[in-house]
Formats: sequence, structure tokens, C-alpha cells
Amino acid sequence: MKATLLYECKDSIGEAATWLNDLGLFLWVDINGGLLHTYSPDGDAYAAVRLPARVSTIVPMTDGRLLLSLQGRLIAYDLRTGEQEVLRELFPTDGMMRPNDGKASPEGRLWLGMMHLSDHSETGALYRVDPDLSIHKMLDKQCIPNGIVWSEDGSRMYYVDSGRHVVESYRYDMRSGELSYEKPALEIPEDMGVPDGMTIDADGNLWIAHWGGFGVCVWNPLSGELLDKVEVPVPNVASCTFGRDGLLYITTAMDGLSMREREAYPLSGSLFVASTGMSPGKNHYPFRRI
Repeated sequence: MKATLLYECKDSIGEAATWLNDLGLFLWVDINGGLLHTYSPDGDAYAAVRLPARVSTIVPMTDGRLLLSLQGRLIAYDLRTGEQEVLRELFPTDGMMRPNDGKASPEGRLWLGMMHLSDHSETGALYRVDPDLSIHKMLDKQCIPNGIVWSEDGSRMYYVDSGRHVVESYRYDMRSGELSYEKPALEIPEDMGVPDGMTIDADGNLWIAHWGGFGVCVWNPLSGELLDKVEVPVPNVASCTFGRDGLLYITTAMDGLSMREREAYPLSGSLFVASTGMSPGKNHYPFRRI
């Protein structure tokens, strides 16, 4: 399979690929640019909003707003009005820590990775934010916390630590929100790039963006088998998700490329799409604030 260009932009780090099925809307962010992008396939309409800080996570909320993770805080954002409400401050830092990838679990808790801007040697952590906005550190000594998805029945959570080139499998208790380590589901060879964001299809296969790997690879997390690859014509592929009709939306990045590489791959940082013929798994659960 090959991806084609959908929208040319120059995102430093295009991330957080999110499909809102009720609105028929695709969203993503440019982390360093502080941009929230929206694209509507109906009418081919594009828009962008600049936010006051780095932004890395988009999660729908049950009240119709979006939960966004900014550097230092979580906000609720109203797409219609642009109104922003600070939900809670995140941890005091020296300015060198920021949120990275995040998703809501099937029962509505937020799972959010925190990473260091320059030191990726086990300085990160994975946190759980409950509906009452209390926050709990669930995994420490992480390198670069990244993609998260759940199995169809919600009993298993797959989680990427990019710095270790691994996708871990955890048993997940939806009642308590607790994790039980199961096993490494996938160990990604270094010559295939770094695993980044991911999504899941209706068959339970993981579609993983490979930073430095020129594509999205399709893996069976139970057998470890590589099933397919969506080729993308730029090196740093950062996140992906399914929209309608088996379309896979793919975000990319300019970050980490030399000037020579940027000249060689001028579409880096753009949005791509691939027709896969696949049905999506359950993704983009809403955060259930109380």
C-alpha cells in the first residue's frame, strides 16, 4: 500500500491523529507549533487554530468538547466557539518536561505520557487522569511514552515506549484502572525506524507509525508477525488513525531532519492518506469528566 498527499503543511511534529466520527472530522496537532488542525472530508475544508503552548494530545469529552494536553496543563476546548477552560495544572517542572501521546480508555480515564525534551534516558512516565481529574503515576522510568490502544473487549492495553523500540502488552482492569504487565508484544528492529503513534483495526492488528521508517507498519500483536506496510514518501511518520471507508490518515514531521533531508523530502510535516479497505477498531473513547 502507498499513502498519497492529502494536505501539504510544514508541521514540526504532526501528531495526535484523531477521527471524530459524530462530526466526520479529522484532527491533528503540530506539537512545537502549538497548532490544532482540523480537516473535513465533506467539502475538503481545512482550518487551524494556534494555541498558547505546545499541544500534544486530542481526546474527545462526553460533553462535546476536546481535552487537549498543553505544556503544563490540561484544557477543555470548544471547537465551535474556541473557548478554553483549564481543567487542571500538570506537575511543576523546570520547563523541560511536556506531555506526549495520550488516549482515553474504554471507561473514560485519560492515559497520558510525559517526556523530557532532551534527556530520553528513563526520565519519562505514564500517568492516569481519572474523571475527577486526580492524577496517578502508573509507569515510571519510561523513555518516550507514546502510542496507546486497547483491545476490542478493553481487557488489554498496548503501549509504545519509543525509546526502547517496544510495544508492551498489559492486562487492563476497566473497573479499577489498574495495569498488570503481560509481555512485550512487539520488539521493533532498529532498521525499521522508531515506533511512534498507533491505531488498531477491527481484527486487532496494530497500525504503527514508524519514525524514520518511511511508513506505517501493520503488526499482529499476538504473533509478532509483520503483516503489511503503508509506504509514506517522507522519513518521519508520527501518528495515524482510521476515518471513514477504510481511509487511514497519517501525520508526519520535519523535526529531526537535516537541511539536506528536508530538501530531499519536501513533503515532510504534511498530512497523508491511504485507502486500506480495513474496518477500524475501537479508538478515540471520550474522557468522562465528573
